[in-house]
Amino acid sequence: MTNLTYSKISESEAELTWSIVEQALHRHGDPNWNRKVGYENFRAIRSDGNILGGIAIIDMYQWFGGRKVRTGAVTSVGVAPEGRGIGAASTMLSNALKEMRNNGMAISTLFPSSVRVYRSKGYERSGVMLTYEAPIKEMRAALNKLKVEQASNDEEMVLLFNERAQQGNGNLDRGSLLWDLITTSDGRPIYKYYIRDESQVVGYINYQQSRSGDHIRIRDMVSSTQQSSERILRFFADHRTVIETISWNGPPSDPIDFAMEEQETNLKSSTDWMVRVLNISDALEQRGYPARVNASIDFEFNDNEIPENNGIWNLSINEGIGYVKKVISPSSKQLLKLGPRGFAPLYTSHYSATDLKIMGLIEGSVETIALANTIFTGPKPWIGEKF
Repeated sequence: MTNLTYSKISESEAELTWSIVEQALHRHGDPNWNRKVGYENFRAIRSDGNILGGIAIIDMYQWFGGRKVRTGAVTSVGVAPEGRGIGAASTMLSNALKEMRNNGMAISTLFPSSVRVYRSKGYERSGVMLTYEAPIKEMRAALNKLKVEQASNDEEMVLLFNERAQQGNGNLDRGSLLWDLITTSDGRPIYKYYIRDESQVVGYINYQQSRSGDHIRIRDMVSSTQQSSERILRFFADHRTVIETISWNGPPSDPIDFAMEEQETNLKSSTDWMVRVLNISDALEQRGYPARVNASIDFEFNDNEIPENNGIWNLSINEGIGYVKKVISPSSKQLLKLGPRGFAPLYTSHYSATDLKIMGLIEGSVETIALANTIFTGPKPWIGEKF
């Protein structure tokens, strides 16, 4: 039987680990990404001391219900060909789940290279990353009073992003790692502009021109009002003599798309990200809930990977705050039976309890399903940047 062990990597093992991951994923991403993540955040799966694969865990936060939830963002996961079929990936993921939980992370989030593999460990599709594309000639809007000015710093950009992120579900609480990825470049220049309503920043644009020269790729954009959306449309319309198309990542209810006169925006790509609960009590207490909902519901939870999550958990909500306790028997009349795969998309508001019951991922009475729909209602979850 193969002797598999999970451990940190040393600085001298970093390049080898990263090359294994790149080979496994069949692609070369940003050459600086793994270096920016840092070797200290990488773990390896080994056989008799030899590295067979690697995984990185970034400790960050994600917004749900207006509050931040601590998440283990998993990235750069790969196993060498000689490590496949012997349980290396499974062992590495199981150990990573335990480590993240032990380090105080409530949930884990990732962009899957294989949905099937991560489902086997309790992850489920729980949100989207959407890329839109539109022809510049269709981005018509009258010139309004708002001013466009080149951004001399990123401070107001960060403040406006955080304000918008708190109002939605799924947005990351960006640390320096992600902000550096978005606002800096070693290649083509990045152009940054603020949209101002008098002294207040109500929108911003952060973009690059493509190598082909006739396309603009927006790296990051926020519009907080109807007028700022219209001003952004006009800003790009003024490029129509030299630019043909523009693309950006945005929410399911995208304000720029909505502000356009005609339905000319194309959904260029839709990628699902996945979530896995690590600590059900912490996850339920860290999340926010609708302010006027006062309710109590029980979860009968079954978790094959993290047995500490097993049992019956009561969630009581008062004025948007959740309080959780483990109980021997149901303490309310509302009992929802589920596992980690049913929990994740309900928790993020990606799918309703009604949807998940039809999908066979949760069980409950008509009344309990209706209550769960109310408790976890909210904007559709999305992330605008891949990690």
